Amino acid sequence: MIPEKDQEKIKIPNNERVPEKDPLIRRRGPALDLFRGRRVMHFENGTGFQGGPSRRKGYKLALWSWFASMIDCLILISISSIFMAAFSFLMRTDFGALIGSVTQNQHRVILFLEVFALCAWAYMIVVRSVLGSTVGEWACDLRLGQPQERLRANYILRVAWRSTLILITGLVTLPVLSLILGLDLAGKISGLRLFSLK
Repeated sequence: MIPEKDQEKIKIPNNERVPEKDPLIRRRGPALDLFRGRRVMHFENGTGFQGGPSRRKGYKLALWSWFASMIDCLILISISSIFMAAFSFLMRTDFGALIGSVTQNQHRVILFLEVFALCAWAYMIVVRSVLGSTVGEWACDLRLGQPQERLRANYILRVAWRSTLILITGLVTLPVLSLILGLDLAGKISGLRLFSLK
């Protein structure tokens, strides 16, 4: 309640009477004086707003999924580079010599690609299981599964199955087919679809 000495300072002209129905507006104060003379809006009956955000589907969703994969790939390459630098430090070798030996020796290239694929598989499963999306999917407003699906006990197994499907097809085949057909094929096969928040 406002003290009587301050109530004298706040004067409301007769033509701008505040409706006495609303208890929030009845209490007059400096902050509520800003809204004096405005219509009181009631939202109980709805506002007539029927539309919502248009969700990305089909080809748009597939393209955004590719963009999210590119972001995740850059993150994985940077993590792999950090691990290679740490490995060269532990082995007391020059980082440039280590990179040169990897590119010259075919067996080391295959080993590096296998380790990279294994790290990508683990990254996709762990981060999606904990957060519901990878960093790239989060940046592109994509989520794997509905919120109620993430609470189920078999969510981690379905994430692992989806990631394994993509890895088995060579990381390219299934996403390219999804892009051509405008469908989330990995989601249809695994039962865990990718959803757009926009």
